[in-house]
Amino acid sequence: MSDRFDVTAVTFHFDPVCPWTWRTAQWLVDATGRRGIPLAYRAFDLTDGAALDELPAGRRPAAAGSRCLLRLAEAAHADGRDALTGAVYAAYGAAVHDAGADPSPELAERCLAEAGGAEYADALHDSALDRPVARAREQAQEFSGKDAGSPVTVLVTSGGERGFFGPVVAPQPTGADADRLWDAFVGAASVPQFFELRARRTAKP
Repeated sequence: MSDRFDVTAVTFHFDPVCPWTWRTAQWLVDATGRRGIPLAYRAFDLTDGAALDELPAGRRPAAAGSRCLLRLAEAAHADGRDALTGAVYAAYGAAVHDAGADPSPELAERCLAEAGGAEYADALHDSALDRPVARAREQAQEFSGKDAGSPVTVLVTSGGERGFFGPVVAPQPTGADADRLWDAFVGAASVPQFFELRARRTAKP
């Protein structure tokens, strides 16, 4: 398998608001980390750039917090600082999806400061970054299709790239299960004729 389809890097398009995405991210960080595979973070804005005041009131704080991190992801990626996005997302996701904290721009700011990324503080609120955020979503959908959401996982190989929506997991697999999922995901991606496999979700994220 490695001779035919050697994964040299992975790009993860994500929206921090999504609890399912958070579970996939935890599995992917472990899987790539143990294999020494670089992991890049790119945006996937589930609001598709909608003005925050056009969203239902109950969704606005979470969407505002996500938008901050999506801007960070694109700014940091342009500078080769994907690890910073990973650290901030790890803190933000744990707070929101594991500890039940309210998602917000203020929480995004705290997570960035704790990760040592003070030089990107302005990026969280820089609307000029919304254009690369939108482009990152378009790039993800070139692999997943227009009807898919977050996350989109793109495998980079010597022969090109293959990306899919998901994988969707709940909770994130560990140990041997995590390794089997990685092998299955890479194996499916190595088959050019393979496009989609889906099951009814029977667990909560």
